[in-house]
Amino acid sequence: MSLRVRLTLAFVAVSLVAVGVTALLINRSIASSFQRYAANVRERQQTAVAEQLGLAYGANGTFRLPRSGPGRGLPYLVLDQAGEIVGGNLNLGVSDRPSDLERWRQIPIDVGGRTVATAYFADVGTRGLPREVLAQLRFAEDSFLREIGIALLLALAAGAAAAVAMAVYLARQITRPVRTLRESAEAIAQGDLSRRTGIERTDDIGALAQSFDQMTETLERNEESRRQLFADIAHELRTPLAVIRSTVQALGDGVYKPSAAHVDTVMRRVDMLTQLINDIRDLSLADVGQLRLERTGVAVSDLLKAVRERHAPQAAERGITLRIENAADDAELVVDRTRIDQALDNLVRNALSHTPSGGAIAVSASLTTGEPRQDWVSLDVVDSGPGFGSDELSRIFDRFYRTDSSRSRAQGGTGLGLAIVRGIAHAHGGDAVARNNTDAPGATVSLRLPLDPTPP
Repeated sequence: MSLRVRLTLAFVAVSLVAVGVTALLINRSIASSFQRYAANVRERQQTAVAEQLGLAYGANGTFRLPRSGPGRGLPYLVLDQAGEIVGGNLNLGVSDRPSDLERWRQIPIDVGGRTVATAYFADVGTRGLPREVLAQLRFAEDSFLREIGIALLLALAAGAAAAVAMAVYLARQITRPVRTLRESAEAIAQGDLSRRTGIERTDDIGALAQSFDQMTETLERNEESRRQLFADIAHELRTPLAVIRSTVQALGDGVYKPSAAHVDTVMRRVDMLTQLINDIRDLSLADVGQLRLERTGVAVSDLLKAVRERHAPQAAERGITLRIENAADDAELVVDRTRIDQALDNLVRNALSHTPSGGAIAVSASLTTGEPRQDWVSLDVVDSGPGFGSDELSRIFDRFYRTDSSRSRAQGGTGLGLAIVRGIAHAHGGDAVARNNTDAPGATVSLRLPLDPTPP
């Protein structure tokens, strides 16, 4: 049974129960109210009949009323002071005296300030009355209640029809976007990642559809990234392998004579392949959260000193000034020292490749406050190069992305350095961000790490 049919049946059942209970309560309420109203009307009529009996007795000494008078439809008997039946419209003798006469409503008949007789009025519950009399008493009430019952049945039928129509409409409105979601999911399962639901609603189903579309967009981007990654890896491997193959082939064919220069060429390409493979492995581990960390307490000042020692010679060779600025005082991080050194080396090498001769690079540390009860250490690498273009800032942490695509791989590395920096930052619970300098040329790439003064 489909969801639409189930919802329709559920709505119909709930609506019918609601309409039925409402009709039953209304019927009982109307019956009770009408019975009280009818009893009140009869009491007034009975009082009027008793007054007319007193007037008739005062006028002609009898308790006779015209058949079409006020006593019509009201069974009653008149008993004198001795208890004898002296009037009424039931034509009963003394021997036919009702057994439950004391339960009838009694109204004294007063004439000239004294009670001359008592009028006894029968009601619906009176026993011993002829069938036609009881039918006469019940006729008006039964007719009215019968009409009310018919009207309620008609209303129930109309309500049920309206409930069915509304249930079908509501079920269709609810299941239509669900069916669209199902069709979209089936299309995505078959590989069509461009499929979108197109549902624009502000309710929970709309939120679900929006989340579904966002998920599909993420899957599509991931698929595009996967394809691009394979293409980039193939491209990265092609050039060094081609160089190695041509060099080895030339040596084998005797075109080249074996020499240290040729061996060095092959080794450089092998080193490049090894670095590429290591970078891809590190990045893959970071993406799945499996990058192994051996955390220890490390002073920020030690990290900065080590960076200067490793890169000062290369910076001096290129005519670039390398400065170290520590505004974090004696702050200590609980991190994997090797991984953080790797990230800082990638940032400094990236800055060296973009800073012209005569420029400067500053590696600085500072304390910042972020989330409640969480302080951060920001390790910033500031260069004086050309900076990033507006479209480059959103892509510099992508795999194999370079701001200068014309540089050779030997000059530009593997293109995974900044992507690895962000992966290392995320593994430590931090982040890596980039921005252009506002007060000077160049750009700043920052490695933000949470500060934990207590080593584990």
